[in-house]
Amino acid sequence: MSSRRWHFSVCIAALCVLSACGSATFQLDALTHSEPSAIRERAMRRLSLATAYYEHNQTDVAQQEVRAALQIDPQFAEAYGLLGLIHQRGNAPKLAQQSFEQALQLASMPPVRSAELAAIQHNYGWFLCEQNQFTEAQAQFANALSQPSYRYADKTTKAVVMCQQRASAQAAAPSRNH
Repeated sequence: MSSRRWHFSVCIAALCVLSACGSATFQLDALTHSEPSAIRERAMRRLSLATAYYEHNQTDVAQQEVRAALQIDPQFAEAYGLLGLIHQRGNAPKLAQQSFEQALQLASMPPVRSAELAAIQHNYGWFLCEQNQFTEAQAQFANALSQPSYRYADKTTKAVVMCQQRASAQAAAPSRNH
């Protein structure tokens, strides 16, 4: 009977060790699983290049860099946001709208980074204002201003005023149908 107890104790101890190893492996995997951040880092480098080209009015090269970033990380909301700006500048409103909407969808998925989301909402709001979609633009501006860590509220507040002025000017303009 004593040998059975000893055998039972050894089995229990072995199970404990195995389960501890399993949880240690799981924790180690969780800690060392760096692929998403490494992927995002690579995509961010391409997006930085794209932003520089965009700021220097080299939209074709900027678009190529954005597309390279999206090939690396297809879930990169900021890349879609910049693509929206590129299409906006290139007078391709349907493509711009699709890009902004994709950016909003991705930026709204958990974990939400409110500053990133607010920047996209601001840019999309301005695009909508330029498309004379004033009500929708104001909604996007309001969404941007409601984000807790948005640091460019003054810029969005100015855009709200400019968009309201644009809407008023359009409403006051004589109709072209007469």
